Amino acid sequence: MVNHKFCVSWLPGTFGNLLLSTISIQKFNALVDIDHEQKTAKSHKEHSENCICVHPHSDSNIPQNVLAIKPYFEQKELTFFPKYLHYLKWFKKFPDRETFKNYYNIEDSKSFYIEILKIYWNHIDPLSSRCFNIKMDNFFYKFDYFVLELESFMGEKLKNQTLNFLQIKRNNNLPLLQDFTNNVIDSTKCLALRNSKNIQDLSDYEKLLIICTHVQGDWKLTENFIKYYNNKDIVDVMDVYSFINGKH
Repeated sequence: MVNHKFCVSWLPGTFGNLLLSTISIQKFNALVDIDHEQKTAKSHKEHSENCICVHPHSDSNIPQNVLAIKPYFEQKELTFFPKYLHYLKWFKKFPDRETFKNYYNIEDSKSFYIEILKIYWNHIDPLSSRCFNIKMDNFFYKFDYFVLELESFMGEKLKNQTLNFLQIKRNNNLPLLQDFTNNVIDSTKCLALRNSKNIQDLSDYEKLLIICTHVQGDWKLTENFIKYYNNKDIVDVMDVYSFINGKH
C-alpha cells in the first residue's frame, strides 16, 4: 500500500476533523478508542506530517502533490446545517442574540435578524477544483455510498476499524440532524406552503436559519424582510411570511 500525503480542506461544520481522523486510522494506523457502552469513538490523530489541514477552505491554499479532499453538503435544505452544527458544538447550546451580535461585530442598535441575514442570504459552500469533493449528505442519508466514495478517494477498501469509527460518529450526529430537520427544515417547508407552525420555543439562531433557508440566494425576498421586519418577536413561521410580504 502506497501512503501519499493527504490534505483535508473544509469550511466549519462540514466534518473536516472526522475526515482527518478517518484518513489517520485508515492510512496511518492511528489508534482509536471505542467505548461500546457509551457508544463513542475518539481517534489518536497521527496526521501532523502526513495529513495537512486547510481550514477554512481555499483552493489557493491546497499544496501541490497531495491527495486532497473537501467535504460539503449538496442539498439546498442543508445549506445552513454546517453553521447550525458549528455554533451548537462551539457554544454547547445556542447563545442569545446579543452574544451572536458580539461574535459578528454587529452594533447593539442593529437588528440581529436583519444584520446576520445580510451576511447569510447568499451563503454557499462551493465545490473545489483542487480537491475530491465528498458529499456529506450521504454520510447521513446514504452511508454505503459515502463509504464507496471514501474508498474511491483512498484507493482501497475501508478497514473494519475505520468503518466502526465512522458508524459511531454517524450515530452520534444523527440526533443533531434530526433536531435540525424538525426545527429548521420542516419549519421552512411549512413557511413555503404557508402553513402555520409555532416556533416560539426555538432559539433566535434557529429562527434566523429558517429565514435564511427560505430566502437563500433570492435578494428580493431578503430585501423585503429587511424592509418590513419591525423587531417584533417571531412566534410562528407565518410571521416570517408576513414580514417578507409587508403584511405585519
